[in-house]
Amino acid sequence: MSTAAAAASSSSNSAAYSSGDTTEGSVKLLTLQSEDGEVFEVKETMATQSVTIKGIVDDVCASSRIPICNVTGRTLAMVIEWWNKHDIGAVSDEKELKEWESQFVTIDDKSGRDNVYDLLMAANYLNIPTLLDRCAIAVAEAIKGKTTEEIRELFDIKSDFDEKEEEDLRKENQWAFEN
Repeated sequence: MSTAAAAASSSSNSAAYSSGDTTEGSVKLLTLQSEDGEVFEVKETMATQSVTIKGIVDDVCASSRIPICNVTGRTLAMVIEWWNKHDIGAVSDEKELKEWESQFVTIDDKSGRDNVYDLLMAANYLNIPTLLDRCAIAVAEAIKGKTTEEIRELFDIKSDFDEKEEEDLRKENQWAFEN
C-alpha cells in the first residue's frame, strides 16, 4: 500500500463514516477519495454499480469520504466516466452504448493498454462486473490471432527463458507453434 493510500485509509477509517449525508436535491452524493488523495463526489446510485462500494454503503452507512485505496485518481475518474454512461437513463440507445464502450476500453497503443490494465484492476478491486467484462473482452480482442511474440510485444512481456531454452521448448512442443 502506498503512503498516500495508507494515509487515506488511516485518516478516513475512523471519521469517514460518522458525519451527516450529502445530498444534492433529492439525490444522495458519496465522496470517494482515491489512493493519491483526489476527491470525487458522485451520485450514490452510480457508485453502487460497484459491489464493494454498495457493501460499504449498506453495512456502514457511509456518508462521508470513502477511501478507494487501490485506485489512482486518474483511474477513478475513468471509472466515474463509465458509471456516468451506465447510469440509469444516461443512454437510451444500446447500440450507441456498445460503440462508446468499444472506444472507451480499447487497446490500440501503449496508452490504451495501460488504461485498460488500470481499469481492469480497478474493476476487479471495486467489483464492477460490467466494466470487468468489457476490459476482459478488450484484452481478448487485442490478442486474438496474434503469435506469442506479438502478444509479448503488445503487453511488454519478457520471456522467462533464454534463447536455448525457448528453442528446446519449441522443438518439444512444435504442435503448439504450428499455424
